[in-house]
Amino acid sequence: MTYPDDTVVNAITSYTVPVQFDNSKSEHNQFLQRIHHIWTPDVRILDHNGFELYRWDGFAPPAEFTARLECGLAMAYLRNKRFDAAEKLYADVLTRFSTTYAAPEAQYYLGVTRYRRDPDSDELLTQWGVLASRYPSSEYRMKQSFKELPS
Repeated sequence: MTYPDDTVVNAITSYTVPVQFDNSKSEHNQFLQRIHHIWTPDVRILDHNGFELYRWDGFAPPAEFTARLECGLAMAYLRNKRFDAAEKLYADVLTRFSTTYAAPEAQYYLGVTRYRRDPDSDELLTQWGVLASRYPSSEYRMKQSFKELPS
């Protein structure tokens, strides 16, 4: 089970206010319809106004869940221009969860985070170079490959 795992519990309680809705109970239907819920688990990171900052569906074992949660939290920080907090979480995913499915996403957005903080730095291309070498078959490698197309 994922949720009782100590690493998962620590990640959830350190960064979020967890809320759970039982999709089998009619009193939750209005909210679940509003967010277009289709599958469980349905994990969403929302801001205080209910704006969705990140989401994913389906089961993930503890390490994968924690890595994905940290990427989601980092994306929430990035969207809110909290670059240092985003960088810290992306770097943590790359340090502690470098073999998870979320790691290429963390590598990609680590470069984006550093670029958004300082557009004059070469960090975007540096991090994308690391992405190309460490995760050559990933979706995020494909996303950054436009930089290599002839103009």
